Amino acid sequence: AGVPVLAQFGGMGGMGGGRGMFNGDTGSVRRIRVPIVCLEHGKTDPNPRVPYEIRPIESFTDNRQVAEVCAMLGRGEVPRNVAQAAAWHLTDNMSWEELAQKNRVQLSNGYTERYFAPQELAGAMQVVVQAGIRAEQNAPSTSTDDYSLSQN
Repeated sequence: AGVPVLAQFGGMGGMGGGRGMFNGDTGSVRRIRVPIVCLEHGKTDPNPRVPYEIRPIESFTDNRQVAEVCAMLGRGEVPRNVAQAAAWHLTDNMSWEELAQKNRVQLSNGYTERYFAPQELAGAMQVVVQAGIRAEQNAPSTSTDDYSLSQN
């Protein structure tokens, strides 16, 4: 299933300059291009003939690291294939070795084409680390240090 990424609308060539906001009539249907990644490995590929509903990523996962990978894609910070490898690593617990062995094309004559190039996997590894750092920095604080008591 393809899930639209964050920061995909609003001016600046779809780079999220409008902070994810856009105007649209209630109940109207619009055709827009958005960068997406599959968050459920093994599901059928998205089809442009099928209508999809845009919804917050929090309705799919509470993993802030996954949300950050999607946000990075939506802001144009990472290529789609790099974000896809990072997403499957995080959502489906696919190892980097499994992702390296995944074929996009496998013909009966023996020809195979890998889904991810080695450079894309190297980039995805870096994206996962960076997404983890950003997710931690942007996490809501639950520390008791945030509360202070005055002493009289």
